[in-house]
Amino acid sequence: MITIAFSSHRAEIIPLARQIMEQHQIIVLEEPPHPNFADMLNGYLSIADYLMEIDIEFPEFDRMMCNEARRLHQQGKKLSQIEPYLERLLKIHEYFAEGMTPVDVLNMADLNAVYLAEKSATGALINFYARSMEKDFKQVIESVKTFATADARRSKLRSKLRAGAITTLDTTKKIYVESGYIHYPLYRYLLHDFKGNQNIRAVYLMQPVFTKLGCKRRNMGPGDILTLYYALNLNIKKDLANLLAARSLIYTQLIETQEMLPDPINMTPHSLDEALVNKLVDRLGFEDCKTLYSEIRFKNRQESWDVVKSYVRSKSKHY
Repeated sequence: MITIAFSSHRAEIIPLARQIMEQHQIIVLEEPPHPNFADMLNGYLSIADYLMEIDIEFPEFDRMMCNEARRLHQQGKKLSQIEPYLERLLKIHEYFAEGMTPVDVLNMADLNAVYLAEKSATGALINFYARSMEKDFKQVIESVKTFATADARRSKLRSKLRAGAITTLDTTKKIYVESGYIHYPLYRYLLHDFKGNQNIRAVYLMQPVFTKLGCKRRNMGPGDILTLYYALNLNIKKDLANLLAARSLIYTQLIETQEMLPDPINMTPHSLDEALVNKLVDRLGFEDCKTLYSEIRFKNRQESWDVVKSYVRSKSKHY
């Protein structure tokens, strides 16, 4: 059996992940292989020193996951770092540092697809940043959709490469696969690669929390929803794509990007924050987003919250 555990890299997911990981013999982490990973697992290298060697976005989450990895390793479980896309991307960066050119990389069969996908997504993101400074809201929306399309292609490639690597594991054992929400194509690729010869299930770790909070769409933001439409090759009407793109501009201004840790009062701070933001932006139409974006794009998070909440309250009074 293969369990794909969809979640985000937040400290609050670890208790729920632990319950399911303990039911499996092989744990597949969503990260490229590191030469000192085994030393960290065996205690020859401290977790603090190990984390200093890798690129981390959420320090506390990574520290806690390393502790979990050690504990699972001591129980005799096999932990594997499998993320071929990022592994190849690191190689590309190393080659560039050694003086190689893009042409050199494009001539490498195992790297050219990753290079092109990353170049496309990065270029689309830079274009979005440039457009976001302009007053033409429709052009900003088009740049959001262009980036979502490029990001979807990148996500599909990551998932395809990762699925291929997972199929080489010992499938007579129960396998737990860590995965971000945006990489749902991984589930489809694994179904395809195993051709019905393996029991594959998708689990959303935070679903009990999302249900309690009354969340929609797995508590995913509008930008991720738009990207998933493209990644899964789903038909999406232009008006809905434009609306999701517009809402994503407001969502990114309101969401807390700094790592928050659980406490006795709020055990799931990121899930709650995302739920509150989603419930607010779900009340906004395209024209609402257009009006608000011009007002908040240069404001900080708290100032943006105040503006959007005031706008929604004022709008509600007219109905």
